[in-house]
This record gives sequence, C-alpha cells and structure tokens, in this order.
Amino acid sequence: MRIGYLLDLHKGGYDQPMPTPQDAHDTMEAMVLEGITAERAGFHSIQVPDRHGRTECYFPGPEQILTILARETDRVAIGTFTFVATLFHPMKAAEEFAVIDNLSQGRLYTTMSRGYHPGYWQQFGIPQEHLLGRFQEAIQIWRKAFEGERFDFPGKYWQVEQGLLAPQPHQPGGWPIWGGGHAATAAIRRSAEYGECMTVDDFPIDPDMWKERTAAYAQHAAEFGKKPFIVVMRNGWVADSFQDSAREWGTYAAEELRFYLRQGIFKNPTYPTPESITPESIAPHQVVGNAQQCIEALERYHEDFGVDYFTIRFRFPNGPPMGLALEQIQRFGEEVVAPIHKKYPAPDHPAIPTACRW
Repeated sequence: MRIGYLLDLHKGGYDQPMPTPQDAHDTMEAMVLEGITAERAGFHSIQVPDRHGRTECYFPGPEQILTILARETDRVAIGTFTFVATLFHPMKAAEEFAVIDNLSQGRLYTTMSRGYHPGYWQQFGIPQEHLLGRFQEAIQIWRKAFEGERFDFPGKYWQVEQGLLAPQPHQPGGWPIWGGGHAATAAIRRSAEYGECMTVDDFPIDPDMWKERTAAYAQHAAEFGKKPFIVVMRNGWVADSFQDSAREWGTYAAEELRFYLRQGIFKNPTYPTPESITPESIAPHQVVGNAQQCIEALERYHEDFGVDYFTIRFRFPNGPPMGLALEQIQRFGEEVVAPIHKKYPAPDHPAIPTACRW
C-alpha cells in the first residue's frame, strides 16, 4: 500500500476574476513547490488533473507542470489523474509525455480517460460525438508509437502518416497507463483491458455497489491476464483531533462536494440535497482526524475494500489557503504516510513504474 498526493491545478473560487500576471506567476511557483514538498514529505507519487478554460485554473493541462516536476524531483512517481485523451492528437500528447518520462528517468504514469466535461471539448472545437471511438483510437496510437518504428494509422477519428515517437519513452515499451473509468460496466471492462489498474474518484463509496464493481474489474483483469490493482482518491486532513480537522478543512470539502452535486456530476441517495452534505456527514468517506484516525481509515479501505493505492487531496479551489496546504503536506507525510509506508511492503506491480517500486 502506498500514498500519493494529488496536486490540484485550481486555486480560488469558481468563476473568479481573471488572475493578474503576478498572481498567475506566484500561484504556479507555489504549485511547483507543493510537488517538491510532497516528495520531501515521503509521498510515493505526485498526481495532477487535466483542467482547461476556467479562471481558477493556473496550469491548463498536466503536461507543463509534470515537465517541471520531472526536472525538480528525483524519486517520486509523477502522473496524471486524469489525462483527457480526446482533446488533442494522440501523437502530440505522446511526444509531450515521452519528454516527461525521459526527464524523470522513467517515473511517469498516465491515467487516461475519455473525459466528461463538455466545456473542455468546446474549448478546443472537438466534436462531442463518438468520443469513445476517439479515446480507443488514441490508445491504439500510443501502443503503436511505443514500438519505436514509423507507422501509419488510418483511423476513423485520428490519422497518422509515417509517424515516429522520438525520443522513445525512457521505460521500455512505454510508461504505465492507468484505467480512468469505474462507474459503468463497460468502463470497468475497458480499464481492465487497456490499463494496468482501475482508478476511483473521491466520491463516497457504497459498499454493495463497490463489491459489485470491483468483482467485475477482477474478473475482467483475469480475462486479460492481469493482476488487479485498485487506486482510490480520497480527501484528507490530519490534525490534533477530528473536531480540529472539521474546523480547519471540513467546510472546504463539503463545499466542493456540493458543487459537484449541483452540477449533476455527483449522485448519491445518501446526499439528496446540498444541505445534506456537511463536514460531519461526509467524514466517514474522508481521511480525517488525528494521525491514528487517518491511518485507521486508510487501513480500513485497504482491508475491507481491497484498495492498493491512495491519492490524497488536501486543497480544493476554494481552499484551504496554499500555505496551510503546504504545512499539511509535511504533517500528513510525517504522521500518516511514513508509518503506512514503513508497515506495508513496496508495490511490485506493472501499474507502478519500475524506478518507483519503493
């Protein structure tokens, strides 16, 4: 079991005024420092999302900051959670990620997904029909590109003529690809087919639904000759007590979940209205409290739900302030990450870059 850190590329309220040039510069520098601090604090990986077209987004897309972190870190795995593979030509994306893999000396992995946000496709003039077809062709192109030879790909949605990925990835055969779908039967099967693992977002888990979906994933993984590996994103905050966590951080987490509920992205019968989402009501689905409570929460997910890997987020667009998040990275690393990593063996699985199986 290992714990990674999710570095959100948003800062500030949703639909805030356009950042000033100085704010943009300072925030970008602070986000890079977050990643460097996460490595020093002992987190196993740094993961970044794919964001576009929002005034609260300071790094549009994961490629730029991952390129910087590839150069500024030494040991930590770096990756996407997630990369929307339908926004750009797959060869252009493969070139950028190959640079990251080489700069990091083989520490890259990419969670790939079709995406769900209409605004992203609108931003780049991408038709919203046949997105699954675009996604599946993108994976095929990456697989061909990883072979290191020139190739043609006369696809229905993407075309390549005498394409060559140069430089080749640092990792022989390409970096690990993580599956980006878990909410539907077909998406679970696809994650098992093209990915080395299945990733799960930070929404509350229904035990019965979880059992059904993970059983389906394990079955499909076996069909493709793979060993299951489950990655779960959780939000968390370590403090002297649960009450301190709720006061310092819980309101931000609740506000974020209310936003997703209003947008129709989060649907759960336990939380039918925004008012039903409170720091206390969502606490069982977070990693919060004192150090021992946080460790117990992670171990419960590992033992009861079979989770192999966690990505933890502390900061949302509306807060807490980046300075507090930086302090939390250090404290959570010392009080929670270090004991967990010491207790559990290093992962030995194709989902983890070979250089990062520590």
